[in-house]
Amino acid sequence: MEYPVEALGPNLSLKEMVYENLRNQIITGKLAPGMRLPEEELSRAMNISRAPIREALNMLHRDGFATIIPRRGAIVSLITPEDIRDNWEMRELLEPYGAKVSTPRIPDEEIDNMYNRINALLNGAESFQEYVQSDLDLHEMFFQYVTNRQLREVLMTTKAHSLRMRYYAENGKTPREDVIKEATQEHLVILDTLRKRDPEKVFQAVLAHIRAGRDRAERAHQE
Repeated sequence: MEYPVEALGPNLSLKEMVYENLRNQIITGKLAPGMRLPEEELSRAMNISRAPIREALNMLHRDGFATIIPRRGAIVSLITPEDIRDNWEMRELLEPYGAKVSTPRIPDEEIDNMYNRINALLNGAESFQEYVQSDLDLHEMFFQYVTNRQLREVLMTTKAHSLRMRYYAENGKTPREDVIKEATQEHLVILDTLRKRDPEKVFQAVLAHIRAGRDRAERAHQE
């Protein structure tokens, strides 16, 4: 079968690049839960050797995006109701704190650039993919200024899982315009509080956004 992955060229062998490539396809549902991830076919699709594929699959297994079954190989991890519950609980516990402690460290220029990007979404000036990417980038902007390395890594992985679960709940469909608008407005509120350099208000704005996102995800699963 054909796999929706990008050719990386004959001379690239960094496992991180393979990991990011496969993880992105898993997050967006192009590689669906339960789909096999055979090393040989992925190697051929990416035009690289099997060694970095194997290493990347081990990384995906470590981070919960893939499951390695002895003597059968790797598959895209399934998504259970317990996974969804646990993910949102982790986000509520950790993300507001991560945003709070990173607030004093984020440069003004980065905040302004992110604000302009996200504000453009309300006017329909950007694509759906830009909406998805800006969502990830906003949260990762906070994460990269968290000085606790272990917390930073957990935050980034947890956020990626939540995005995957949202795609899964929506069956790969583009979210309704009102859902995109609602989430985008929440992002702008977060950035407004960040501009004021008020860590407590940033904490509350991020917490409110995560809880609203959880409600949207639950509604999507019920539809």
